[in-house]
Amino acid sequence: MNSQFYAAPIGGLAMQFGHPVRIEHQAGDVVVRSGRVWLTRRGDPDDHVLEAGQRVRLAAGDTAVVEPWQRGEPTVIDWHPAQRRPVRVLPRDAAALGLRGVAFAADRLAGGFAALARNAASMARRAQGCIC
Repeated sequence: MNSQFYAAPIGGLAMQFGHPVRIEHQAGDVVVRSGRVWLTRRGDPDDHVLEAGQRVRLAAGDTAVVEPWQRGEPTVIDWHPAQRRPVRVLPRDAAALGLRGVAFAADRLAGGFAALARNAASMARRAQGCIC
């Protein structure tokens, strides 16, 4: 049994009986354009027989094997990969404002540590004075 492995989007793939197609680790839809296919998915206890116009959605971690249901029946499938969501980037002004807030907090902490250091030095001088 020969199998084909697809990592890139496929569309309009004419399938031959005895030559299954394997789709690994990609989210998207398998759509049957013509004929009937048998689809089995890793971790799914059920196998699926899909006819023209039907589809199965695959999650990002799924592995599916698709093959024609009958010998001699013309079968065509389409693969529609899932759309990735765009990464949202903060505007430059918002990022600068956030960094200013961090700098202000660090400045306040530095001032607080300086006050603690002065207080500790003062207490150490008083303790030395009592010992003498």
